[in-house]
Amino acid sequence: MNRRYAIFVFLFGLTVGSVNVFAYELGDTVSLKKNKTASKKEYPYQPTVFKTSPTAFLWGGVFPLTSEYRFMVEMPSARAQSEQIAISVLGKNIFWTAMESSANVSTDRMLKVKGWRLQYAHKYYLVNKRHHSPYGFYVGPLISYTNAKISIGLNRYYSQAYFDVRNFNANLMMGVQFGKFKRTTMDIYWGIGYKHNEIYYHSNTFKSSVIDTREFGDFYSSNVNLVFGINLGYSL
Repeated sequence: MNRRYAIFVFLFGLTVGSVNVFAYELGDTVSLKKNKTASKKEYPYQPTVFKTSPTAFLWGGVFPLTSEYRFMVEMPSARAQSEQIAISVLGKNIFWTAMESSANVSTDRMLKVKGWRLQYAHKYYLVNKRHHSPYGFYVGPLISYTNAKISIGLNRYYSQAYFDVRNFNANLMMGVQFGKFKRTTMDIYWGIGYKHNEIYYHSNTFKSSVIDTREFGDFYSSNVNLVFGINLGYSL
């Protein structure tokens, strides 16, 4: 009897001890605190915007003779800055074409126009820490160079007799870009700056002569340049 009782006490003690050890290990495991990692704030997504200009289509390039078919890309370069590049093809102004058509202008007087334009702008967005480029109010420099060849009449066009128009301007612009509705954006800008216009006449004898721009009025020959435009875009 004493032997059986001793064996029972021994086994009971082992059982109770095992339960206590298991409970201790389980409690110890559950109570372990994991190191909390600081949550990282993600940098806001800043899309690239592809744009064109309906106002340039109406009077871009060499007003009022040309229409400008412009393709633009704006790429954010910092939280509150972006780079904008534009490439344009110049053609005869749509209003001038309509005027020629309604007046039945002969082929000897019709304009033939071809050319190109390059633009670069660096934008500084006036935004707080909660906002970022390319949306909001901005200021920055805008530089542009235009070259257009304009012939009066098909005979002069085919004989390579044309006016070679070269325009350079550097402006301080300001504007606002907003949107995001279904990824569309609108960019309205205006500004003032410096311009330098040159016109050469290329004759069919392959000689060029300089034309005095004062013949085209004070506004064209002046070095003061005014800019205004509207761009429509799609952001990716």
